[in-house]
Amino acid sequence: MSEKKIREKYGGKLAKAINRAIRAEIPGGNAALDKLTQLAGPALHSGWYDSSGNPTPEAANYFKHKHNVVDKMEATIRNKWSIPVTQRKADNKSDKRRPNRKKR
Repeated sequence: MSEKKIREKYGGKLAKAINRAIRAEIPGGNAALDKLTQLAGPALHSGWYDSSGNPTPEAANYFKHKHNVVDKMEATIRNKWSIPVTQRKADNKSDKRRPNRKKR
């Protein structure tokens, strides 16, 4: 199995195909991704980071759930479909959510 196979089965780019595989193949995956989506709203509204560069409490909850739950599910899918983790950085733009703040 490979990236090509998972994309053929679930459609879309790799990140979307992995999320669809999490929802379909992992028990509780649908609920975990839905919760991540619910946590993203308040985190986005809070601006993700405060003025000193630390994550807001809402963003901290989002990152904690992503790290403790969703990333483990993603690792399971990547292992099952033989997709290397190194491809994640090129495909995943969410690592660049921190805004460039101008200093005054």
